[in-house]
Amino acid sequence: MIRFFRRRRAAVAMLAAAAVTVVGLGSVPAGAQDSGEVKVTGSSTVEPIAGLVAELFAEENPDVQIEVQGPGSSDGYELFCSTEPGQWDGTNGSRAMDEDEAAECDANGIEFTELLVGIDGLTIVANKESPLKCLDQQQIYAIFGPESEGGETDLADAQALAEELGSTNKPLPDGTVEKFTPGTESGTYGSFIEINYEDLMEERLAAGDIPADRVGDEDGEAVVTEPVVSSATFPNDNDIVNRVTGSDDGIGFFGFSYFTANKGDLKAVKIYNEDEGKCVKPTAKTIEGGTYPISRPLFTYPNHASIADKPAVKGFYDSWINEDALTELTIEAGYVPAAKDQREETISAYEAIG
Repeated sequence: MIRFFRRRRAAVAMLAAAAVTVVGLGSVPAGAQDSGEVKVTGSSTVEPIAGLVAELFAEENPDVQIEVQGPGSSDGYELFCSTEPGQWDGTNGSRAMDEDEAAECDANGIEFTELLVGIDGLTIVANKESPLKCLDQQQIYAIFGPESEGGETDLADAQALAEELGSTNKPLPDGTVEKFTPGTESGTYGSFIEINYEDLMEERLAAGDIPADRVGDEDGEAVVTEPVVSSATFPNDNDIVNRVTGSDDGIGFFGFSYFTANKGDLKAVKIYNEDEGKCVKPTAKTIEGGTYPISRPLFTYPNHASIADKPAVKGFYDSWINEDALTELTIEAGYVPAAKDQREETISAYEAIG
């Protein structure tokens, strides 16, 4: 039995297609386990890949109970690291585990290895009626960042701020945008800030330019309390799709895979590549080639004890961490495989777990 959470609708649609197109992967061990349990939590972005692995593994091991959750990277790390060893067999992340999270794992005796499983292009999406076509980093900050007006933002005001910050892209069109985004539990939320404007935000904070009601105190240090300003936040990307499609000026962001699953209802906003002086659309080719400016790595973290003590868990990860799965399943899920040398490093790191 397989249970999927959060992004069930999109994941199930992709799994149905995957069962036809990649069922012949020779790396999936036939009848590897008669029974057992596998419990993996973490990123909703990585969930479609983990779900495909679960689907294929379950076809050959129907008595294994597999649970793949997608509450978000941060929530997944908390669950994985703060509970008793063995409660979770692995967690996934659309950002790397940070030092504090790793320390929590260490304090609870949970050993893990960080494994790169693919590349994602963060995708800013808009209602098909929106006049937005392309954004540079300064415009992204002006629309989404802590100096934006609120959940609904006037683009003329955003453009004025973007120009003050040094924007070199074409001016934003007239009109407004209403923003619907992931929340703090999502690795996508943190990655969006880090990749797009974290350094700029810190500079503006140090200069005293961020509104006082969006600045707080943490251990005697000023911090931005609302680094992404939106009308509403959602842990489930389906809700972002519904809100953006339901509002003529709707805009939001999530992973490339989720855009490809819903591209009939949304449009992707291009991102300005300053080095090349042109706007770049997120595609598998531009993400893999590095010309799409806002890409990020995707990870899984297997629990060493589970690998050692639970044959079903080892069989699950054996089905994932191999050359075929790290290429074909990653593509099938809508993401981009890591470079060949990176895939080899991932496989070597996994094999070293023992």
